[in-house]
Amino acid sequence: MKKYSLVLIVIISAWLNALSQGADSDFERIKVGDAKQILCGLALSPDNKEIAVSSIQSFPFYLYNWKDQKVESQFDVGNWYAGSSVRYSQDGKYILLQQLYYIDWAPNKDREVNYELLDAKTGQRLKRFDEYHAMAFSPDSKYVLSLTANEVAFWGISSGKKEKSFIVPNATNGLAISPDGQFIAVAHKVNEAGLKKDPRFKKNKKGLKHAVKYKQQISIYDAHTFDYKYTVNELYDIVYKLEYTPDGKIMFCLQIPHMKAQALEGKRQTYLTTIDAVKGEPMRRGFTSQALYEPDFKLSEDGSLLGIVSQGSRFLELHIYDFATGKMIDRFEQSYRLFEKTDAGMTVADSRMSFVFLPGNETVVMTMGNHLIYWNFKPLN
Repeated sequence: MKKYSLVLIVIISAWLNALSQGADSDFERIKVGDAKQILCGLALSPDNKEIAVSSIQSFPFYLYNWKDQKVESQFDVGNWYAGSSVRYSQDGKYILLQQLYYIDWAPNKDREVNYELLDAKTGQRLKRFDEYHAMAFSPDSKYVLSLTANEVAFWGISSGKKEKSFIVPNATNGLAISPDGQFIAVAHKVNEAGLKKDPRFKKNKKGLKHAVKYKQQISIYDAHTFDYKYTVNELYDIVYKLEYTPDGKIMFCLQIPHMKAQALEGKRQTYLTTIDAVKGEPMRRGFTSQALYEPDFKLSEDGSLLGIVSQGSRFLELHIYDFATGKMIDRFEQSYRLFEKTDAGMTVADSRMSFVFLPGNETVVMTMGNHLIYWNFKPLN
């Protein structure tokens, strides 16, 4: 028995050594300032010079020079137990923090979270928004749009006041404005009366009941007149995020099925689907994630690559796809890092990760515990 145990140990050691020298070996772990808490939110500034970094449980919030690998500024903002996600305005002058939760989805309720609007240069808190479903910057960086209850509102960044708004019946958690500022997309509960006219449900009462109970829709509005334009001809699960690509041609829909409608029993499955924003039609291209929390996803600077956080059998993973074909080209499994010697003060990561693509489509920066990982990825053979 001892002989077989020794052989097993040798095999496992060799396997771990091979993993550490495999495709994921080209990485560097960097400590950010004196961060003792887990880092949870990253966003690359529009000028590509800095990465905004948020952490869980307590301050600080960092502006980090990724080239020189040093902290340029740190602010005492976003003091939320589970941390925040980070978003820049298009001109880079403002930052929007969205509060994160360790339980970040509620199948039968709309998500209500808090937001903070910051001056990106000084870290000054310009406004706090409590219990909102979604927020987004306008392309001209003059407004932040908010969704709460059934109201979509425009808040002037300079004035700090609500300047205009309109109502979307039965709105839920998804809000996006097109990069040209012409259209606003809003997720909402299914219109039962309209669905009854759909040929798919005229004689399918069971399917209609299921759709009304578990599905949502996405409608498009004129951003200036607020006139209703159309509803995308597709039913979606619970929508948690809508986002246009920078060229405005495609819209992402991040959706999570109701617990009673999950395809994989006992496992959370998240779908990132795409919509042709020009034609207003759903596309076949889509991506999946098994992350325990709402997964971070981002396009590379030129739009050729898409990254999305997922969860393996035990550990977090970052998947990189060719966005045009939907083919996975590489992935990073953070479990490999656990078998290496760690620096003093290394904090074990929780089940969340954020990342950014650096210019050049060769390097990703991701969070892991209270460190950042610089990963020089390569396509899989």
